[in-house]
Amino acid sequence: MKPPRKRLIKSLFKNYIEMYASRDTRLIEHFSGNFSGYTGGGDFIVGDKSEWVDITRRDFAQVPQRIRIEMLDLLLRDLSDHVVLAAGLFRIHLPTPESIFSNEAVRLSLVFVQEDGDWKIAHSGYSVPYYLVQQGEVFPIKGLYGENQALALLLKETKRALSEATRQLDSLRQVTHQVRTYLEAHLGSDPDIDTTAKVLGYSRRTLTRRLREEATSFLQIKDQLRRSLALQLLIANRLPVEAIAGRVGFVDLTTFHRAFKKWTGTTPLAYRRLTA
Repeated sequence: MKPPRKRLIKSLFKNYIEMYASRDTRLIEHFSGNFSGYTGGGDFIVGDKSEWVDITRRDFAQVPQRIRIEMLDLLLRDLSDHVVLAAGLFRIHLPTPESIFSNEAVRLSLVFVQEDGDWKIAHSGYSVPYYLVQQGEVFPIKGLYGENQALALLLKETKRALSEATRQLDSLRQVTHQVRTYLEAHLGSDPDIDTTAKVLGYSRRTLTRRLREEATSFLQIKDQLRRSLALQLLIANRLPVEAIAGRVGFVDLTTFHRAFKKWTGTTPLAYRRLTA
């Protein structure tokens, strides 16, 4: 592609992005009379300029403040003397504080055609890989609000559960503390009750009875430790799920997923996304 044409296509795309980001309604003047397109959250194809104008106005009305576009990649194609294409990959940062939608990659393809000596947008195709866009929305504002509320509740419940677990553990008596201390240091090797009893100087029967007298069991202590450490590792660092499963004593990843779903009601990756 010759440099002048490359600069032209890049300028056309850049002008579109600037007008869109600044919510400039003059953007509708740049749509071709033979317009076609589709929105990121819709399940329909637009084949009429006036319908796209209505969608654009609804888009700008839903979020009237300026948005920030974080460009990730841009592809330019010179299709003919009168037709060019620009495909961009970027993130949209809404003025509303949120940490979900802004992490999604938006794809936009624009086809420009030359009409009466001026370049018009003949096609606009958005791809927003996000499921929260609801009927009548362009951006998933309602879904993001609900997701943020759910995240706040999840974090509140997690904090409460961890505080309660700490309180209970602090109130436990000597044998429970001994078992917990040993398991904390050897959790990755998945020690069983026989090994633990031998190290602590008890028979299996005596250790089971003493723990029962303290209203707990070996498996319960082990499960609580696994849960607590798994949640900490998922939140605190970016270790792969497989590595975290091994750190908490699971050889089989499927078994870890099943246990984690029992603990939290969700998967490890979903939990990490919610707490990112």
